[in-house]
Amino acid sequence: MQKEETDNGYKTGGHKGRPYMGWVITLVIAFLFVMSIRQYCTGSYQVSTGAMEEALHKGDYILVNKLPLKGNPGRNRVVLFTSPLRKDTLNSPLFLGRCIGMPGDTIEVSDEGYRVNGQLLPRSPRSLNTYLVANSGAADFLKALHKLNIPLRNKKSEAEGFFLSLTSFEEYQLREELDADTNLRFLKSPTESYTLIVPRKDRAHRLDAAALTACKEAIQREAGELADFRDGKLYLDGRETTFFFFNQDYYWILADNTDESVDSRHLGFVPRDHITGNAWFCWYSHDKQHLFKPVH
Repeated sequence: MQKEETDNGYKTGGHKGRPYMGWVITLVIAFLFVMSIRQYCTGSYQVSTGAMEEALHKGDYILVNKLPLKGNPGRNRVVLFTSPLRKDTLNSPLFLGRCIGMPGDTIEVSDEGYRVNGQLLPRSPRSLNTYLVANSGAADFLKALHKLNIPLRNKKSEAEGFFLSLTSFEEYQLREELDADTNLRFLKSPTESYTLIVPRKDRAHRLDAAALTACKEAIQREAGELADFRDGKLYLDGRETTFFFFNQDYYWILADNTDESVDSRHLGFVPRDHITGNAWFCWYSHDKQHLFKPVH
């Protein structure tokens, strides 16, 4: 390498510097900073379903707060989460829902809706109920259904008639349209009442029949091969138990629009490590009332 003389002897180096290296380093640092922000602080997502109508519309773009702070996820906040089911592990779709039950909450389910720690959360007018239509009234019922342009949703035929799913408002429309005799052959199936306690980290969780059903997937995910379910009972490492200590907090999440949703009614309790964060801000929407608005 050629050396150049200076007053003090020699100046090393044949290159006069590489100014572009400074730009490369700056761009790399900026890239890593942005990726860290997106990974751990906030991210932008597009709403792909109508599960949270009217709070959010399909096609809206939202910012999600991912920071691991107290209140994230928060009670009654709209949260982004992934399916906790083991069959969805390889390709976990993203869902939106409202965080109704926090760790340790008591949830009572009945015909009137949900009670969380004793406080009634009324059913959404869009929530689906199951109805039985007797064979003797089926023809008139189907005519009314077609006239009102109500879909024949989740039809299941039985010997005495058929079951289908309707919203409360659709039931009201049909009751007004049908004559008294057909109304008597159109019955709402009662909702099974039960009580659930949302699992809380490192607390003994009592396993009655309802809890065992709701927590089965979570227990199998945490305990692995040690968990065995037989005859409505849980065996851990071969020993029957009526309690389980969970390794993390869980949440009960419901969508506002049950007609287009996948939530805890289908997935069970959602563990903390499957929650991305609180939906924070809508930065783009075709609905101007949602544009640049916090998500509630």
